[in-house]
Amino acid sequence: MKKASPLMAGLAQFDRNGAPEPPPANAAQSPPKSKSAPSRQGAVQIAAFFREDVRAQLKIVAAEQRRDIQDLLAEALNLIFVKYGKPEIAPVKHANKRTC
Repeated sequence: MKKASPLMAGLAQFDRNGAPEPPPANAAQSPPKSKSAPSRQGAVQIAAFFREDVRAQLKIVAAEQRRDIQDLLAEALNLIFVKYGKPEIAPVKHANKRTC
């Protein structure tokens, strides 16, 4: 005679006992806590896709200017806003102090 597999034994147990009880309604989970840094509270991500060489060149400019990419992108957004008659609202940490 063939021995029953553990899976079949478990299924037979399930059939005898019926479906498991759902968890009580008051056991609702609390919403997950934010994992973002305090400096990102109230901020949203703006993203776009470009070729790898665009990112590489942006990193080079950031290194040459001793600034981070986010700061350069804020400066770029402000230039776009000015071009289209909008106020410069993207916060820039370090103004470009380099003279040519």
